[in-house]
Parts: sequence; C-alpha cells; structure tokens
Amino acid sequence: MQPRYAELAQQIIDEIGTGKFTIGATLPSEIDLSTQYGVSRSTMRSALQRVQELGLISRRKRAGIRIEALKPRHGYEQSISNVEDLIQFAVVTERHVQTIEEIVCDPELAGRLHCKPKQRWLRVELLRVDREKPETPICWTDVYLDPALATGMRRQLRKSSGLICEMIEEKYGRVVAEIRQEIRATGVPKRFARALGAETGSYALEIVRQYIDQHGIPFEVTVSTFPADRFTYAFNLRRQINS
Repeated sequence: MQPRYAELAQQIIDEIGTGKFTIGATLPSEIDLSTQYGVSRSTMRSALQRVQELGLISRRKRAGIRIEALKPRHGYEQSISNVEDLIQFAVVTERHVQTIEEIVCDPELAGRLHCKPKQRWLRVELLRVDREKPETPICWTDVYLDPALATGMRRQLRKSSGLICEMIEEKYGRVVAEIRQEIRATGVPKRFARALGAETGSYALEIVRQYIDQHGIPFEVTVSTFPADRFTYAFNLRRQINS
C-alpha cells in the first residue's frame, strides 16, 4: 500500500496530465490545497515535492505553485534558487556516508576547491539517494570540512540526514551567508564508479559548492558528481520589468 502523500501526488499528476490545469497556471496555496484534498499540510507538502521532482510544478515564495509541464520528466530534478531549496533537497534524499578521513590537499585538489595546497580538510565521502529509489544513488559527494569544526561531529555525520552546514551552524554558529557554485561536465571517476553504479568515464555533471559564513570565510566545500542519466539541474531566470 502506498503512503497517502504518494497517492495524492499521483492524483495531482493525473489531473495535470488530463488537462485540468494549463502550463503557466497557478495552483492554490499549500494550505488551500490541503483543505481541498482533505489532508494535512505535511502530507500535501510531501505530495507537492514529489510532483515538483518530476518537473510538473515549481514552488517559489511570493510566486506560488506554478504548472511548468504536463508530462513528468525522467530522472531526478533539482531546482535551486536559494539556500532553502538546498535544504529541501536534503529533506527528500538520504545521506549514506562511506568514509570519513583527514586529508591534505595536493595542488590539483586545491585548485578545484579554491584553497591553498597542503591545506588540511576532513573529507566525508557519501552517496545521496532518493528515499523512493534507494537502490539507485543520485550522486556521489565529497564533503570537505575545516577539521577544527568537524571535531566531535563524526558520529553525528553518520547518523544525521540533514545538511551538514546546518549542523555546523547549530554547533558553532557559522551561518551560511553565501554559496558559491560551479557546474561543469565531467566523467565518472574510477574511485567511486562502482559505488555509484555507473561506468568509469561515463558522462556526468560535477557541482562544486563553497559555503561562506557571515565573515566571508569558507568553512565547507562539496564536490558532487551526478551521472548524466539520473539528474537534471533546473533554475529559472526572471526579467524584472519596470511598470
């Protein structure tokens, strides 16, 4: 038996597919939809998240819930416009930690992380998986943390499923003020191809993120590798028109 949110998500998907809504149309608010379908707000939120993952809707503050497509996309889609979207990504996926070790940057890695050679980091190697399809990893992520911040967090890193930057904020007060992001095409490295269930050298998307605190100091860097057939990175560009 499917969870209630999954049944509701399928109902909404079917309604969109039958033409009840048109592309560009705006749906009622999450609260109003909860009342309309007779479910709790948390159930509706989970259902809408599932529909959004398939590329059928977008959700933005002040813009509401908008119909973006009539048919689901294949693979996993991540729509990012702010830190809250990253938090949502952590909510709907699971972190499976593989190894935790302290490393020293060689010149090549330092260039990728935009740090100095020989800088020490605590590296956390992990897989991100969809809660609905845990057998197929979404991506492999290397998380690089300031060793001083990571002291005493090893156990928490293995057990927690939320964003690591939130754990650091709670423990040390280092607030994420900015995220600097780079995206490039790459090949799946041999080092984790088998764990990712992908062929070595196959097409992939690499996303490097630097997490900058309120003092302008990077305290976390992540390097995520997404096989090309499992992931779509989506974002909206809006033009401000003066009336």
